[in-house]
Amino acid sequence: MESAEKNTILIIDDETINLEILNCILSPEYTIYMTKSGSSAIEMANKYVPDLILLDIIMPEMDGYEVLQTLKNSEKTQNIPVVFITGLSASEDEEKGLSLDAADFIHKPFSAMTVRLRVRNQIQIVNQFRAIKNYAHEVAAAEERGKFFARMSHEMRTPLNAVIGLSGMTLEQNDLSDEVRQNVEKISNSGSSLLALVNDILDISKIDSGKFGLTPVEYSVPAMISDAAAQNVILKGEKQIDFILNIDKNLPKTLFGDNMRIKQILNNFLSNAFKFTMKGSVELNVKYEPSDLHIDGGKVITLVVSIKDTGIGIKREDISSLFADYTQMDVRNNREIGGTGLGLSIAKMIVDMMGGSISVESEYGKGSTFTVKLPQKLINNEVVGDDTVNELKKLKHNVKTAKDRKRLHRINMRYANVLVVDDMLTNIDVAKAMLKPYKMRVDSVTSGQDAIDAVREEKVKYDAIFMDHMMPKMDGIEALQFIREKLETKYAKTVPIIALTANAIAGSEEMFLKSGFQAFVPKPIDVSRLDAVLRQWVRNEELEKLEEDTVDEEPLSNSGKEQVQIILNKKVEGMDIANALKRFSGDVETFLHVMQSFSKNTRDLLETMKEVNENNLAEYAINVHGIKSSCLGVCADEAGNKAGALEKAAKAGDLAFVKANNLALIEDVLKLIKNIEAAFPAETPQIVKLKKDKPYEEVLKNLYTACDNLQMQKVETIMKEIESFEYTADDGLVSWLRDNVNKMNYLYIVEKLSCLLSPID
Repeated sequence: MESAEKNTILIIDDETINLEILNCILSPEYTIYMTKSGSSAIEMANKYVPDLILLDIIMPEMDGYEVLQTLKNSEKTQNIPVVFITGLSASEDEEKGLSLDAADFIHKPFSAMTVRLRVRNQIQIVNQFRAIKNYAHEVAAAEERGKFFARMSHEMRTPLNAVIGLSGMTLEQNDLSDEVRQNVEKISNSGSSLLALVNDILDISKIDSGKFGLTPVEYSVPAMISDAAAQNVILKGEKQIDFILNIDKNLPKTLFGDNMRIKQILNNFLSNAFKFTMKGSVELNVKYEPSDLHIDGGKVITLVVSIKDTGIGIKREDISSLFADYTQMDVRNNREIGGTGLGLSIAKMIVDMMGGSISVESEYGKGSTFTVKLPQKLINNEVVGDDTVNELKKLKHNVKTAKDRKRLHRINMRYANVLVVDDMLTNIDVAKAMLKPYKMRVDSVTSGQDAIDAVREEKVKYDAIFMDHMMPKMDGIEALQFIREKLETKYAKTVPIIALTANAIAGSEEMFLKSGFQAFVPKPIDVSRLDAVLRQWVRNEELEKLEEDTVDEEPLSNSGKEQVQIILNKKVEGMDIANALKRFSGDVETFLHVMQSFSKNTRDLLETMKEVNENNLAEYAINVHGIKSSCLGVCADEAGNKAGALEKAAKAGDLAFVKANNLALIEDVLKLIKNIEAAFPAETPQIVKLKKDKPYEEVLKNLYTACDNLQMQKVETIMKEIESFEYTADDGLVSWLRDNVNKMNYLYIVEKLSCLLSPID
């Protein structure tokens, strides 16, 4: 993978500062092409066909909407996903963009984390579809079908899990409008539906290839029922459906079998029941029947599960073919409900592999009952009991939407370091997102062994470790026991380790505490429970007192603490240096580069704004929009807000307001530039240069190639080589090249050099 070619992204923005910010954020992972105009963007999109386009909306000559329409009308570029990058916040602008098939929006000023996550999701989806397309051409024989589905299913899970996890975190926010909340819920539900389909395809491919197997383990019956019920009760949505649980109190509490596959069967039948029931009830009944069978010397019971609904029912003549592959009953009447017909056939195959049975009773128009009987090995004589049954029945009352949750006051714990251990990257992303408001440093690893290594090495002494329970090779309990018993340091024996678990049934907490965990947080993570655990095990009130007077920034990256402190000690009137440095992840070199770029390019833009009249008011609106974006981008909010007010007035045709306030804005921004230049002067050491008549042709050819391929860093390196000499007969070529490199007019450079140089291979 390290040698694989990077994905390509074309960024279009008429403001150099925005291009440089996005390039700094994305260039470590992707090959970046950049341009400043719509017409050039269309030309470059057709030439390079990038994997993703980031497109500004407000630009001179041709705005982003016109560019998008042109791209979508071209067969060559119509399938390139386009993400708008904009400072516009009105819902009408977003609606217009989505109606033109924009893939997403990224709002200015940019958040580095948001940019990376949104771009990553789009690129992952592009890669999956490309992989599917490329691999499909290679698959000719029927026996390759299983390999194809298995590979694609696994690959598609990564972006889908990210979509589901991040949309779920968005729904945790309390300040969402009803419209936005409904849209995000649709995204989340669609992602879950597609993920279920991918899982079904994977199972079918395993079954076809003979690789589908069972993994029996000792499991908690109440926990399995709780998981299945909680996962499916939300599917009823706004429908008037009662969810009824009838659990036999004498049901064995612990059994031996493949609980994950049993839960898959339950999920399939329950999801179908909620899907095909418009009103009435869905009923889950779980009991057991004694058996005379024995497995490996152990007694066997028959687990009996039935799901009854008052839905649309099944026609008598369709029941016999209900479990056939790829079959959906009554397609005409059910076309709005959807489905692939894979789930029931997979459930039947699993039941057959377990030596069980499925029976169906249904009356068309009135409802259906599915009953599954599965032999399971009995572990002991302990039963579920009344208390656990009552707790399971209360489950439906514990299901809350994100909208109902109260916003907590999070304590600033930026002094803290925590480690999240989970084998699922989506779970890590969700945990990090929920810990982010506390401003602490959050690291992550994906296995119990990696957690052990982190504690052993002590490169970071964590204030707490959040440990997943169920992980491959070494689970969370085994990892904890190794840390406590085999690592003979005080830190290893005392660092708080908190369990992450999906098992929230009574008795689970006691089990985890007895195993040595300090606390446990159930999944899905409840914000109140997480906050209580952090306050108990991570909070340090003494450190909070020491931090009260410091700047409220997130932990900075490894650019060198001394350099960072020098920057923070600077004072620039009209600019929040701490937040600006934070915006660039504490990277001092990037910060200083952006400051110099801001000073140069913003001053040039101000020159175009000195004279404003009715004839150039529209152009002024575009230019002042650029000033607004640039100022907000470097955390000069006061100037940015003033520019925003002028932009709004210019768009409204209020020439009087613009004339009354324009010169004041120019003075404020020029003063800001002078303050920045005084605080962060550009280093220009005087060097005695050797003299030449003109640059070597070979070097100019290298520059031609770098510009033609839009390799920014290489272009800059070659220009520095060219400028290391003083030229006596270059007819101003080097000066012209430098000016156009600074303006990123790479295509102009290619055109000029192609005329000056001998034919280039």
